[in-house]
Amino acid sequence: MMLSDSEEEVLFNLSNGKQYIALQDLQGVGKGRRAHTEQDRDASTLSVFANLFKCYTGAGILGLPFAFKYSGVLAGILCLIFVSVMCTMAMVCLVKCKNALSQHSNSNLSYSDVVLILLGRKLSIVLDITVIAFQFGAVIIYFVFVSENMTPYFTKLSAAQARWCWMLFISPLYVGLSWLRSMKYIGIISFFAEVSIIGGLVTSSTVGIIQISRGVIPGLAFDVDIYPPWRTLALMFGMAAFAFEGAGVVIPTESSMKKPQHFNKVLVFVLTCATFMYISFGVLMYSAFGPETGKETGQITENIEQFADHMTDKTFWHLVQILIRFSLVFGIGMSVSVQLIVVIDIIEKELFKPGRLSVDNMYWKQNIIRAIITLIGLSLAATGLSFGHMISLTGAFSGTLIQFIFPVACYLKCFSEELSTPARVGLWFMGICGAVFGMFATYVTLVEIFK
Repeated sequence: MMLSDSEEEVLFNLSNGKQYIALQDLQGVGKGRRAHTEQDRDASTLSVFANLFKCYTGAGILGLPFAFKYSGVLAGILCLIFVSVMCTMAMVCLVKCKNALSQHSNSNLSYSDVVLILLGRKLSIVLDITVIAFQFGAVIIYFVFVSENMTPYFTKLSAAQARWCWMLFISPLYVGLSWLRSMKYIGIISFFAEVSIIGGLVTSSTVGIIQISRGVIPGLAFDVDIYPPWRTLALMFGMAAFAFEGAGVVIPTESSMKKPQHFNKVLVFVLTCATFMYISFGVLMYSAFGPETGKETGQITENIEQFADHMTDKTFWHLVQILIRFSLVFGIGMSVSVQLIVVIDIIEKELFKPGRLSVDNMYWKQNIIRAIITLIGLSLAATGLSFGHMISLTGAFSGTLIQFIFPVACYLKCFSEELSTPARVGLWFMGICGAVFGMFATYVTLVEIFK
């Protein structure tokens, strides 16, 4: 790959800029920043697999049973496979671009760096805004999930009052978590959150199997659509795009791997496992609860409560239902820190550039900024947004840009002289599909939200 003069200049300035940031960190000026001139390749293949798998096991999977209600079984499975294949190819393209550019740089490059070098500063800014929109959308989705599962316990208040009371109650916790600087502590929280989510998913799946085998709630098991109206498939595309979004993790994970030549195999294996898990959980829960899946909000926990009401041993199954609910609430709720830190990093990087906010009392200024961002997210979640529709909207609007359009555009620019005609046509097809399906899914989801 040959670099133009302008691209080489950007790489040189970028490398020097990263060295300057690292020097600031050593001097204590850039407190909270995590820029490094080099990143040791000390991660084993197993740890890379674990990190990637953790990235693809989040709130997105909880919305998939609701998505299957809109897409139907066959179309939903095909849509998930299609998005999975596109996502895998796009991430491989992105890593190849990073590796090609890294040969001309003495520092590790991020996703934003790759876009800056290949597509220019304006599109790099667009990417940063899109990442903020996606990550902040994920934060709101997580807050909505926690709120919708806890407000039913405020029995003496209306739904709106309960949401605001709950958000006020938990706001000190989340503001405090937003002040964490060390990824060590955030990583520990993330680990326990992931264990909690997996435990909730396994127990929920057990409930689904019992409902299918015994028909505890009469008339729901296997009352499913195979070919629903094609228009409703757009919601599934948006949710799939959200569930498979991992572009922000792929590059740093590959850069940390001891044997980077094995990264593509690990990535393909992780996404294959994730696809199988998404399809299995989505189809299982949709087959169990049919047209009632997710009710109106997209929350599968509502169906589990409905299941407990129909069991003969109501006390035991209500305890199971509460266990599932709190397990998922803890897991999703504690995952907010991981999503929020990305938003905070980008915003703080821009605010504390030379000529903007002074670095005097930077620690407390950062705390105020982080508190404001967190409180905005809590306030938006308290307005009564739908969990399922928010997932679809975030995935359709931001997810398609991050994981389909930008990687394809970077690859076309980076390897423009080496691509064969079939490869070029395939990349254009992937980019156009992502753009068209993303715009259509955004439109349909907005119509559903405001209906």
